[in-house]
Amino acid sequence: MSGDSGALEADHLPSMETLLTLLNLDYPGLEKVKEAARYERYSEALAELRAYFINRPVPGGFPAHADRTVIPAYVREHCPEELGLVLRTADEVLKQTFLFRFPWDMERTRIPVVFTEKIDWNHVPSGDVEWPYMLNRHRYWIALGQASVLTGGECYAERLCRQIEDWIDRNPLPGDPAGSLNWRSIEAGLRGTNWTKAVSYILDSPFLTGELLCKFLLSLHTHAAYLAASFNGWKNISNWGVLESCGLLHIARFLPEFRQSGEWTALALARMNATASLQILPDGMHWEQSPTYHHEVLHCYLEMLHLCHSGGLRADEAATDAVHRMARASLDASRPDRRQTMTGDSDSLDISTVIAAAALIFKDPVLRFGGGDCPGYDNAWLFGAAGLRQYERLGPELPPLLSRPFPYSGNYCMRSGWDEQALFLLLRCAPLGGGHGHADSLHIDLYAYGKELLTDLGRYSYSNEEPLRTKLKRPSAHNTTVVDETDFTEILDTWEFGHIAFPAGVRWISQPDFDYAEASHDGYRRLEDPVYPRRRILFLKPHCWLLIDTFDCSGEHRFRQYFHFPPGQVSLSRDTGVCLTRNADSANLCVIPAANPGLAATMEESSVSYEYNRIEAASCAVYEIAGSGTVSITQLLYPLPAGSAALPLLENVPVYRYTGELVTAAQAEAFRILLPGQPEMIVLICHRPPSLHADSLVVEGIQVFGEVVVIEPGKPGSQARVIK
Repeated sequence: MSGDSGALEADHLPSMETLLTLLNLDYPGLEKVKEAARYERYSEALAELRAYFINRPVPGGFPAHADRTVIPAYVREHCPEELGLVLRTADEVLKQTFLFRFPWDMERTRIPVVFTEKIDWNHVPSGDVEWPYMLNRHRYWIALGQASVLTGGECYAERLCRQIEDWIDRNPLPGDPAGSLNWRSIEAGLRGTNWTKAVSYILDSPFLTGELLCKFLLSLHTHAAYLAASFNGWKNISNWGVLESCGLLHIARFLPEFRQSGEWTALALARMNATASLQILPDGMHWEQSPTYHHEVLHCYLEMLHLCHSGGLRADEAATDAVHRMARASLDASRPDRRQTMTGDSDSLDISTVIAAAALIFKDPVLRFGGGDCPGYDNAWLFGAAGLRQYERLGPELPPLLSRPFPYSGNYCMRSGWDEQALFLLLRCAPLGGGHGHADSLHIDLYAYGKELLTDLGRYSYSNEEPLRTKLKRPSAHNTTVVDETDFTEILDTWEFGHIAFPAGVRWISQPDFDYAEASHDGYRRLEDPVYPRRRILFLKPHCWLLIDTFDCSGEHRFRQYFHFPPGQVSLSRDTGVCLTRNADSANLCVIPAANPGLAATMEESSVSYEYNRIEAASCAVYEIAGSGTVSITQLLYPLPAGSAALPLLENVPVYRYTGELVTAAQAEAFRILLPGQPEMIVLICHRPPSLHADSLVVEGIQVFGEVVVIEPGKPGSQARVIK
């Protein structure tokens, strides 16, 4: 570690002359630095610069000095788990032990890596390059900085300073940054955010010497110049561009003393505007079809808006509105437990803190409802005591809608309420979304009574060396349908695709008692004998769903449905095909198939990854049938509260034309549904839209005309409701 800067001769200073050319020496407070530089007294200039940074006003958007007592007390009382994780991480980093396990660490790890001598910043354990990427993002340095404030222990500041100096000395910007493990532009952007936050906590530490401060400022200038110069059209449409622009803005706002800070600020905000207009769809969803990256991008936009609001900058109105839509979409698409679904490259994450941050940025009481009672550990540091008071004053309001379609992104959410016991189903009929997308057309997620009951299997790894990577992206890893064991979207490797299926035939109808969605894709039109799959879902509020999968073709094919359950015991009756989860102390799901000659049901082993680098055993029910023409499979998806054993009845009902002829199952089907404690209902499903007089059908003596009709025989007055 370097000694005190005042004892150094000018020719021993690390490029102090260069640093002075990069600073705006007319910036308020740098008068003594300018005076010393004028006479080439570089040691004196460096000492004055260090004194300036110790005493300068905290830039807007970074933790104020007054919060250094308030926030530690708040997080000790309200955020003990997050606080414990931060302090454990800081203690591990003291010993050069690295585990990436913060909730929003993009690629978390479960096995610690220990460096007994120098840290190898290019270390690649088990061939996974995501590990050195995480190592070089330095999120754990924020934990060191916060631990120094929380405990008063200078050991954390000392270790932070030593690691900063070691990294800077051994990792100069290479000629080909994109090909390196530690200078990809996305890592540089994340460092821009993480370095400025971490060092903001230790500016007055004696271990942040003048010489190290000089190195640090020069390196951040290099980062900013690199980020400013390395942008392109691909980054405009990629999450990389948002993360990098966020880092650039953090550097510019943390170091307004640089001559180019104003230019960098304008550039970062212009890029925020451009990326928001391209990446945030009109329905508020991020186009890459991954909730994890949706929330990474949202988080960065919120931090950029916070820097604007705190620093007296005016953010673009259109970009601000787009970010607001994005936050509302996050809430409306979240499960009742406020976790995101694991579609695309995603983990199971609680999004409450992101929603809470958005509530503060937009002063939105609906988002305040989604954020919960406590804004969270990170938001306490980000918004400070004033933000905590504002959050407390902002009264929560329920979202205006229960069920909501996202037609631009192809996500359709049905829900019965906003409490944690509510029922929730997500149907996806979406464009792929680039490399982070999965082959998940017509996939469903299902949650009810406080438990996830059908799930996406997650991502697990980005390594091509890991077979599960491509397996978890394939259609069979999702709750969807497959024809002839052929993937409708072909996965070539971790990022590349062959044939890609496109969404088609989407319809959404929401009524007080029913939600209805249908969707299709063109993934099997390339077959020699094309197949047209269609999935229809009817939500019988607030109890259960009727699922109808239909396949139209000419020749013979084999059709499969997949239902992936979370870990736990699942039983399957080979006689009836009824599948039932067996959770002793929580909710369960019963999958009840309608009688269908030739339909077979089996259980298969499966795996689910709730976070990167973590895998668990699970089960999958597979329903399979062969046929030609119009083939359908229908199930009732019935969630049961914990402790409940009463099951519904699903039975086929004959359908007739009004002229008396029996209708075949290829034309229309009807199903009697008897739910425990509820009146009887019958659902008619026509496999072709009614177009002629003869398409007026009769079910149980009731004549109807519609494609999807709910009949309530015991109801007085009108007994039939046309849903579609």
